[in-house]
Amino acid sequence: MSDHSFSHVSPKSEPKVGVFVCHCGGNISDTVDMERLRSSTNATVVEEFENLCSINGRKLIRDSIIQENLDRIVVAACSPITHEKTFQNYINPLNPYLLEMANIREQCSWVHNDREKATDKAISLVNAAIEKVKYSQPLDPAVRKTPRTAAVIGGGISGITAALSLAKQGIKTCLIEKRPTIGGSMVKVGKVFSPEKLAEECAMCLLNPIVNEAVQHKNIKILTNTRLEKAERRSGNFNLLLETKPRHVLEDRCISCGNCAKVCPVEVADSWNEGMTIRKAIYKSFPQAVPDVYTIDEENCKRCGKCQEVCRMDAIDLSMEKEIVPLSVGSVIIATGHKTIDMEKRPEYGYSRYEDVITQMELARIMGVNGPTNGKLLKPSNGKIPKRVVMIQCVGSRDEKPGGRRYCSKVCCMVAMKHANIIKNHYPDTEVIICYTDIRTPGMYEKYYKYGQSNGVKLLRGRPGEVIDRDGTIIVRAEDTLQGTPVEIETDMVVLSTAMEPSNGTVEVSRKLNVGLTEELFVKEKHPKMKPVSTDVKGIYVCGTAQGPKDITDSIVQANAASSKVAELMNCGLEVEPFVAYRDNSKCDACGKCLDACYYKAIYIHGSSVSVDPISCKGCGACISECKNDAIEIRGQTDEQIFAMISGMLKNKKQGERRILAFLDNVGYVSADNMGINKVKCPDSIRIIKIPSINRLMPKHVLHAFREGADGIILGEYPDSPIHSKTEEKVKTLKVELAKNGIDPERLAFYKVYIPYFRGLANKFAKFDGEIRCLGS
Repeated sequence: MSDHSFSHVSPKSEPKVGVFVCHCGGNISDTVDMERLRSSTNATVVEEFENLCSINGRKLIRDSIIQENLDRIVVAACSPITHEKTFQNYINPLNPYLLEMANIREQCSWVHNDREKATDKAISLVNAAIEKVKYSQPLDPAVRKTPRTAAVIGGGISGITAALSLAKQGIKTCLIEKRPTIGGSMVKVGKVFSPEKLAEECAMCLLNPIVNEAVQHKNIKILTNTRLEKAERRSGNFNLLLETKPRHVLEDRCISCGNCAKVCPVEVADSWNEGMTIRKAIYKSFPQAVPDVYTIDEENCKRCGKCQEVCRMDAIDLSMEKEIVPLSVGSVIIATGHKTIDMEKRPEYGYSRYEDVITQMELARIMGVNGPTNGKLLKPSNGKIPKRVVMIQCVGSRDEKPGGRRYCSKVCCMVAMKHANIIKNHYPDTEVIICYTDIRTPGMYEKYYKYGQSNGVKLLRGRPGEVIDRDGTIIVRAEDTLQGTPVEIETDMVVLSTAMEPSNGTVEVSRKLNVGLTEELFVKEKHPKMKPVSTDVKGIYVCGTAQGPKDITDSIVQANAASSKVAELMNCGLEVEPFVAYRDNSKCDACGKCLDACYYKAIYIHGSSVSVDPISCKGCGACISECKNDAIEIRGQTDEQIFAMISGMLKNKKQGERRILAFLDNVGYVSADNMGINKVKCPDSIRIIKIPSINRLMPKHVLHAFREGADGIILGEYPDSPIHSKTEEKVKTLKVELAKNGIDPERLAFYKVYIPYFRGLANKFAKFDGEIRCLGS
């Protein structure tokens, strides 16, 4: 055994501990022998009660604290998830964090039938709570009042809506957009569909009033050509560094006359029209652009100076340089939008090989009145009206081939149906065929889908395999999966409904803000149902397609929800539990290694000393592993408390008895509770200890557990966490340490845990219990 095993240190003064055991109306006392539990408990006061969470239970606890002058309290009852806050209020005037709960209902009486074994387990759970609470210290939650300022990153319809909502609630808001103008994708789509009216409405007409309102609102500051360069979190504030690219045109002088563009000799593809037209190196994206000024494209400008010569307002300054703008705000909303899949990944459809194979966005620009054909449906190859248009759905979406996206992009069916209806309304002689995998038109959109069918739009079920050119004619090869026959469709134009993907800006901004991403690299919400606009960083919210595929309506709804959460935060302040890292000044040499270990950037150097931001800290303990001076602890989860819990769990172990410690994070603990709620049986050897993260465990804790008599250790953690990779490394480290100390590494196991899969957790407990039985004592 290594010489760094734990040497148990008694608390500085032996506190008076009161233990209160709940019968829970028979839920506990029908299975657990209360008399034996009571007689086996070593505490200043041991009391039983039928229902401790009742008013009379509260009186019993409070009277005992006062009469017996108790210092610490243990409540042996239900799960702390259910009633910890209740009992923390009951122990007033003691500090609420001088309470510890022993979960002898969900994780004991409800998962065991054997009365003797259930009682043995209850005794060890109570012992563990008693030992831990002796080392508990009074704590206070961290409370911060956040300033009434916010940053919205992304100037599309989601960002504009969120900024306007915040501004109307009196919150000073900075709207940050990396492009020269705001508006996002909505300014390009031409028309949007209205399922209620069975009509297509002008997107710009809907958007312009909102944009104008945002521009004129006194609480909104718009920064275009600007991107997030750096971010850090301190005491509830976000300190952002923004980089603003030079526009080379002075906004307060430019009158948007356009004389500069007329003389500019440089021509490049115009991204506003999806590259189907050209623009000059000095340009304005579209006539209604906000701000209403020209911009010089630095990458293509030749610095010839002709634009300066013709500008009567002397608005052009080629010497302008980028600026770094500091910004401190109380909250951030990510609204960085999306992009569409790179068609190089689907060469079978002939995009870029055949001029008349285009995307839905390109079709939107063609049919937009301010587009390359002034709204006329014309083939790019020869400028003629197509007699047949074939649309191919799910290009890159619901696609398991390399480079594809497995998810549904949600809006493509409705976009295709909108364009098909517009074509049929304006060109009734043009045939439109939509090749689909499954048509998805939820809610009211089903009505619009039926309208399209009645309008003459044809549907073919089957995803085409390829698009070819045969003697100058485009052929779409597909299978009619309803008829079970291959088909070849001659057509004049092919329109591809391409998958939505997270934008580069979404990934970039999320990583700079340390916000978690999904497997597909969209911003991950804290909880998809209960907290759909919150991220895993307090004070940062998400809306629009930065969070995943969605249409304009859902984006606006989500933007308003995000702004409401920001207002809630600023009105009520920010309060977090005190279970965060703290640093011992006398031991810290400010080496800075803990800074690199902290994924959440909660640790920072202030002057010559290291500090911890309690708002940002998650209490995961990753920093502790890197500190060679033992200068960092986690409040409420100190080394002494963990050692004490382990010793208490293994106290008075009987000859031949098997005890396995299960260290579970919050998700794992709730999953274990669900085992009890659903009366799923669990091996009586299992003793569960809740920790914030597997990263909190050190080799010394694990070695101590085996020295105290543990037969095995299970580690359980929710894998969809931003620090899961660190957890996997931690498990490998712990196994190596066990081997070095002559302990079979097979006695330690790691499982991924999910709340709904509590039966799977029970099976894993049973399987591991069997494996440990085979390994012997």
